[in-house]
Amino acid sequence: MGAVYSVCGSATMTLAGDVLPAAKITEGISRFAFTVSIGMAVGPYVGLQVQSHMSSAASFWTIFGITVAALVCVSCGRIRYPKVQRKKFSIRDTIYGPALPFMFNMMFLMIPYGAVIAYSSIFAQEKGLSAFLPYFYIFLVAGMLVSKLSTQKMIDAGRHRVLVYISLAVLILTMLSYLFLNSGIHLLAAGFFFGLGYGILQPLFQAFVTGTTPAPQRGVANATYMLSYDVGIGIGSLLMGFMQESIGLPLGFALTAIAYAIGGVVYLSYVDGYYRRLRQK
Repeated sequence: MGAVYSVCGSATMTLAGDVLPAAKITEGISRFAFTVSIGMAVGPYVGLQVQSHMSSAASFWTIFGITVAALVCVSCGRIRYPKVQRKKFSIRDTIYGPALPFMFNMMFLMIPYGAVIAYSSIFAQEKGLSAFLPYFYIFLVAGMLVSKLSTQKMIDAGRHRVLVYISLAVLILTMLSYLFLNSGIHLLAAGFFFGLGYGILQPLFQAFVTGTTPAPQRGVANATYMLSYDVGIGIGSLLMGFMQESIGLPLGFALTAIAYAIGGVVYLSYVDGYYRRLRQK
């Protein structure tokens, strides 16, 4: 599943970039990347509903059905590519160097995401809030939708820096609030603001990568960048597994805010200027 997800994630993002006019790459890819964010948020909700009301086997059949639907959708996209001479496989060619700063930056920002997605159900059980858990993911999606509707004009206008700062501030406060989270309303609010932050960050960074990469290199650039999702989510899940036993989930969630602070420093000190230099070229 990891292998398929890695291939499909970078390939579909590249297809989206290839069908967009050159002048609309940044705006268009941010909209397409937003659908990826929505899928990552809706997935846990659908999984919980199917497993709670049906069975684990039904969960896998649901995944299979969604996969077939995705295959039908992508088969409708007709793109003619020029014939190219295939190079001999090289490990060096599987990594796109200019995308590494964006990948490294987003890796830190995805660590808390991995922690929340993997351990929200256990956290809700510990707090006696399991009944609110499905709605947590609904509010997460709602936050993403609100962020997209309210910030798209700013993204199109190139006001990226202020959006990154605002989203990081929202996410840091949200994770710190887990120290005091004891009610269903608070859990739903956390989901909403969590979605609000990632509804800005994920499409924005994807636009950074696609908007600064020449068309022939977009596939390998997307593959390089999207490693940040895999690595960041994996680290977040692993860290929370250790912290759950030693310090507990509330403090563990709060401590993941450190990853946002590190990501903010990386963005401020290097990535923001790096992106602007690439755009000028």
